[in-house]
Amino acid sequence: MIANLLRTETADKHKELETLMFVNEIMNNSLRITEYKKLLTVNYLIHQKLENKLANMLDTDVAEKLQMNTRFKLAALEKDLDYWKIDPFTLPGLDFELFLPEKNNAAVLGALYVLEGATLGGNVIKKHILANPDFINHQDGLNYYGVYGTELGAKWKTFVAVLNESVTEADYGLCINSANQTFNNLINLSKQYC
Repeated sequence: MIANLLRTETADKHKELETLMFVNEIMNNSLRITEYKKLLTVNYLIHQKLENKLANMLDTDVAEKLQMNTRFKLAALEKDLDYWKIDPFTLPGLDFELFLPEKNNAAVLGALYVLEGATLGGNVIKKHILANPDFINHQDGLNYYGVYGTELGAKWKTFVAVLNESVTEADYGLCINSANQTFNNLINLSKQYC
């Protein structure tokens, strides 16, 4: 099954990204607001650059099975940027070339695996951020890290089922490469902003 393979084949990139995105600070409740704003910026930029493109690259039947129209996170990120007074129009351009997968379900699903996986961890991150004294009374600035609410588990299960059913063994390499390159997008963004 491609989902299990993706987890093992992207583990190094995942670990590298975590070191750049303040995971220790989040988990020990010491994340500063300035660091949180950097995380928001990275997540906003990746979704702003990829979200609509990826959704539009999927075959219609796959997009419908995933209920892609319920998986957009950009509005939640924009709400958070607004709350924290971050003007998206003042953010500098990327200092690297953004990877965009080819128009192929396996490649697009590999990229979406990274974005959906980040959302899966969002509830844990949100709990830790809310336990941080610096974020008392700032619940309204944490929309992204709880975007699916109580549907999180069900949405992840649906994603994994569609991923496993849609990616044939012949396309495993394409899917894994796309996931790793999408992790590289986030790693490069984190190096630029964090």
